[in-house]
Amino acid sequence: MKQGFSRRLIICGSLVAFGFCMLGVKLFIIQIRDRDHLVAYAERQLRRTLVVRPRRGDVVDTRGRPLAVSINAPSLFANARVVADPRNTSLALKEILGGSAEDYFEKLNGRRSYVWLKRKINPDQQGKIEKLGIDGLGFVNESRRFYPKRELASSLVGFVGVDDAGMYGVEQSYQEYMGGREGRIRIQRDAKGRSVHPESRVLVAPRPGADVRLTIDEVLQYIVEKELSAQVRRVGARRAIGVMVEPRSGRILALASVPGFNPNTYKHYGASLWKEPAIQEFYEPGSTFKIVTAAAYLDAGEALSKKYFAENGSYRFGGGRYTLRDHKKYGWLTAEEVIMKSSNIGAFKMARDIGKHQLYFMAHRFGFGRKTGISFPGEARGVLRAPRKWSKTSLAAVAIGQEVGVTPLQMVMAVSAVANGGLMPRPILHESIERDGKRTLPTRRPEYRHVLSRPVANRLGALMRKVVAEGTGRKAEIPGYGAAGKTGTAQKVLPGQRGYNRSKFIMSFVGFAPYENPRFALIVIFDEGKAPGGAWGGTVAAPVWRRIAWQALRYMRVPPKGARVLQVADSRPRVRVRANLENGNQTMGEKILDAAIQVRRYLHGDR
Repeated sequence: MKQGFSRRLIICGSLVAFGFCMLGVKLFIIQIRDRDHLVAYAERQLRRTLVVRPRRGDVVDTRGRPLAVSINAPSLFANARVVADPRNTSLALKEILGGSAEDYFEKLNGRRSYVWLKRKINPDQQGKIEKLGIDGLGFVNESRRFYPKRELASSLVGFVGVDDAGMYGVEQSYQEYMGGREGRIRIQRDAKGRSVHPESRVLVAPRPGADVRLTIDEVLQYIVEKELSAQVRRVGARRAIGVMVEPRSGRILALASVPGFNPNTYKHYGASLWKEPAIQEFYEPGSTFKIVTAAAYLDAGEALSKKYFAENGSYRFGGGRYTLRDHKKYGWLTAEEVIMKSSNIGAFKMARDIGKHQLYFMAHRFGFGRKTGISFPGEARGVLRAPRKWSKTSLAAVAIGQEVGVTPLQMVMAVSAVANGGLMPRPILHESIERDGKRTLPTRRPEYRHVLSRPVANRLGALMRKVVAEGTGRKAEIPGYGAAGKTGTAQKVLPGQRGYNRSKFIMSFVGFAPYENPRFALIVIFDEGKAPGGAWGGTVAAPVWRRIAWQALRYMRVPPKGARVLQVADSRPRVRVRANLENGNQTMGEKILDAAIQVRRYLHGDR
């Protein structure tokens, strides 16, 4: 019996000894052989490396006024393995953040150790979630894009997506500079999955993006948009476009399209409003293109005194198969009067005298049919077919602004060349790109292309001056300054068809002011609509052009001819003028005061 007991004791002892041996081996594996691997595994369970997006650079106007900025915005994430009650947590998040409880539950019910629940929430929402005290939820500080001026210059500035990547406009075209460089942080978590001082575990600091200073002046932009919007309401237009350029440098001072949209809530608007039609869309310009016809005519050495018979308003050509009409019945007109009165028949006969190649080459020299080179995504080339592709009616059509497609930017740059003595500047959109107050990219110097000789440019400018003083553009005249320009009224092309809509028009006016020392070139375009005087560029667009130009000249402190400049206590010039504008009851000084009040209200946020 003792022998049996001893055998059982030996067996039990052996088993215990074997167990201790195995435990020792296991401890050896854990403590010695696999120590580094297991420590790293444990650290991975308690630590998480996250990508931190940098603060995006701001977009400001030429005077540093903000158009797009980045503000702090916390982003909510979760460790789904730690969240104890995914269902109730989802319901609580829905009450605070909105959205779908099922979407939250789907993310929380998984086994992922890190999942985004909602990016870029507001601080109030963060505070409410923290009060819930739910284990497994945490926050990472990111930035959210904010557009303080809302609709102002919206299609120009554009917007960013949820990951701060530019999607439209300036935000997209300058992404390389504003985007910055991503950083990395390591989040230390406790046993319940809660983050502990993530800021103290910075592995690579994010590099903030550079600020982009545009050539746009916020006040001029506001003036243009305000006047366009008011006229859209008055005449029932679908939309309106305005572009203002400094002829000497090519700096774009204002670039507007209305209606606009609020980039802070861009998803609430149709995608068609996100585009910038002044750059990305083209249209048939109609009679404003007669500037090109006149330029080709003068460049060919023809005289403005040469006379043409305007056929009393109706002209059949091409063996009687085609008919060209004027808006009024005219008899004999000089070439100068053809442009002043905007005679289609006269313009065709002028073009016929110089030939299609001369007309085409002049249009090509002005840059039509190709991009201007502006730093903006999706710029349209427009349409300018080579003469070999012209039909029997193309010469007549092109001479009066049909069968060609131009962007508003191309048209105003062409007029800038006239105002600048024949030199066309390349359009400039950004003043500088800056980081920490220092320029990271040199300001681009003006670049020019020779389009016209100075004598031809001067004669063409004088002709445009007569259009305003005596011709179809009289409603664009600015007392005390003098303006030069051209009206345009174009039938809209039938979409997807050949031919034109006889009841819908695009009305425009393009010109520069002051005539003797141009400070800006400006184009305004209205898509459809009708004024009391009819659906004409001279009645719909020209008055708006004048109102914008008038306020812009006052803002630029350009004194009119014959004005008496007074020095006041703050040493800034004040202009005293007593002249009626638009034959109204308000004096010019009163209208200046009204404009100043509007600008002041805007700058102080009272719109």
